[in-house]
Parts: sequence; structure tokens; C-alpha cells
Amino acid sequence: MKNLFKTFIVAILFFAVTEASAQMSAGFGLVYGTNINNIGFSANGKYEINEKWSAAPSFTYFLKKNSVNWSLLDLDANYQLTEIESLGSLYAIGGLNMTFFKIKYEADLGEYGDFSDSFTGSDAGVNLGIGLNVPAGDLAIAPEIKYTLGGANFLRIGVKVMFGL
Repeated sequence: MKNLFKTFIVAILFFAVTEASAQMSAGFGLVYGTNINNIGFSANGKYEINEKWSAAPSFTYFLKKNSVNWSLLDLDANYQLTEIESLGSLYAIGGLNMTFFKIKYEADLGEYGDFSDSFTGSDAGVNLGIGLNVPAGDLAIAPEIKYTLGGANFLRIGVKVMFGL
């Protein structure tokens, strides 16, 4: 998981160096995932390709619950649908998702000692959703609703705070 996070950071830095004149932003977010039933924290990037399209990679780590760790890598594209007067821009979300999980079992077997084992896996999926980009000075607040279809189906409701680079 640390390697994925490092890869995400390197990708953001690569885009920053190669396209310094492009409109880019980075930030953090708070997410609730259904079926995961937990809160997660995200690191987000955004690269505006033109006035309608932007690339929006993100990495989300959910808090450990019931011996399960979840993390997500999203490679999304955003398409601006419309401007909402005095509020912000409404955008559609579509992209690819990799869901990673680790289950760690631990049990005290009394006189037989302790038992510990773990299982890791991943699922690929597709993201579909909608968001609202609300400018707030030098930053933007972006509430989103996103559904992931694939091996792990779940809905995410969250908000991102993005800072211009």
C-alpha cells in the first residue's frame, strides 16, 4: 500500500513538472463508503485538460474495521456538465478503480497458543458519479457521490478540499 501511495505522489509531481502552465490542483478528502461501512481519508489530484475535461486521480485509505483494511486507487475523468449560477460547476465522474483489502485473523486458542493469519486481495471496478466544484477563494470544495461497480460494489459519499498548484 505504501508503494501505491508513493506512485500516486510521483505521478502528481510528474504532471506538475511537465505541465507547469496547466491548471492543476491537489488536496485531501473525507469519504464514507457503504458496504465498507467506514470513514476514509483521500489524497486527490486534478489536472484540467481543457474547460470541460479533467483527469482526477485519488488514493483513499479507510480506517481498519472488523480486522479488515480497505484502500482504493481511482483514475477518474471529470466532465463539466453545467455551471450553476453563484454556486459552482456540476461535473460527471467516470473512471477506473482498484480496491485493495487485507484481512488479518488473530485468535487466542487457549492452551494451544495463538493463531494469526492474513489474506490480501484486490478487485477492479468502474466508477460512476457526480460532483460539484464550489470555489472558495484560493481553494475549492467538492462534494461527490460515486458508485463503484465491479468485484467490490459500494457507494461513496464525500467531500474534497482542493488547493491550486
